[in-house]
Amino acid sequence: MSNKNYLKVVFCLFAFLLTGSFAFSAKKQKAPVMPEWVSSPATVYPSSTYLQYVGYANDRSKAEVEAVNGLAAIFGQSVKSDTLAQKRMAQAKSDGKVATVSVSAFSQDVLRSVDVSDLVGVEIKDYWSDGTTWYAIAVLDKTKTADIYTDMIRKNARAIKDLLQKAENDTYSIEGYAAYDFACDIAVENEGHVKKLAVIKPEAVKSLNVNVPSSKEIGARKLEIAKEIPICVLISGDEDGKIASIFSEVISASGFRGTLDSTARYVLTGSLSFEESVSGDKKTTKCRYNLETYILDTENDHQVCPFNLNGRDSHVQYSEAKNRAMKSLEKKIKTDFKKTFADYLKSL
Repeated sequence: MSNKNYLKVVFCLFAFLLTGSFAFSAKKQKAPVMPEWVSSPATVYPSSTYLQYVGYANDRSKAEVEAVNGLAAIFGQSVKSDTLAQKRMAQAKSDGKVATVSVSAFSQDVLRSVDVSDLVGVEIKDYWSDGTTWYAIAVLDKTKTADIYTDMIRKNARAIKDLLQKAENDTYSIEGYAAYDFACDIAVENEGHVKKLAVIKPEAVKSLNVNVPSSKEIGARKLEIAKEIPICVLISGDEDGKIASIFSEVISASGFRGTLDSTARYVLTGSLSFEESVSGDKKTTKCRYNLETYILDTENDHQVCPFNLNGRDSHVQYSEAKNRAMKSLEKKIKTDFKKTFADYLKSL
């Protein structure tokens, strides 16, 4: 190869390597372009029409959760109620008795982390990652969401009126009390909807034209009804009436009126028995107790709210073992029966 040709080959090789180096350097230095909705969300989704919030995290799901939580915080996140009340409300929504909307478009991470009621009208419009951080934008269309809340508020108002009407037909009954209790829960939910509507579109609240009692008014009436519902406690085998007295305390603490008047419509009745046994080495005496009760609605002869306890306590002397058994019964009635009775009321 001549010197001239050799120089040509070297020059071409150098030019190729130099061009590749510049291309690699340019490719390496080129950064992803941040979308405008990340740096200035209100420019893309104007505040006059939308509520928006950008969440960011080290993965996409977490960024989505942050975005939804941030948007929900603008108008106040929902407070979760106790488990039984929550289940009752969920069932009523499933049955179409209480207003709800579908939020199935969200990931399971969001549904596990955010209260469903905080997702009404919310959409995840976009995602973006700069290579290390994920960004997500949650958007709420004010007009569209205001229409959803307005429809739900009106439907729930009708449900409240229906429940109160039902209760008035049989006011001083446990069923009447339960109707007021559920109406109170729906009223609380509806008041939450109104508060959110007031943030999203204040003028829409003025045009609601919904007239129902407040949750405080319904709750106060519920307590008045409970006080007028006597529940008689009659336990056979309760020699000194102590167990009946404890049941009456729990009933009174729940808002109802414990009584010994056997003509009352509701009677908490049952039996209590004790059994003595001695250990094989005859050093310990055991007292086994068995309590079986239920509430009888004498008007229709229905047995409801069954509650049973059994167990045993021991001591050298049977009298002391029985005292311990009584203390165990007292403690369990105050805790376990209180929950059983509350769960029964919520199940109606």
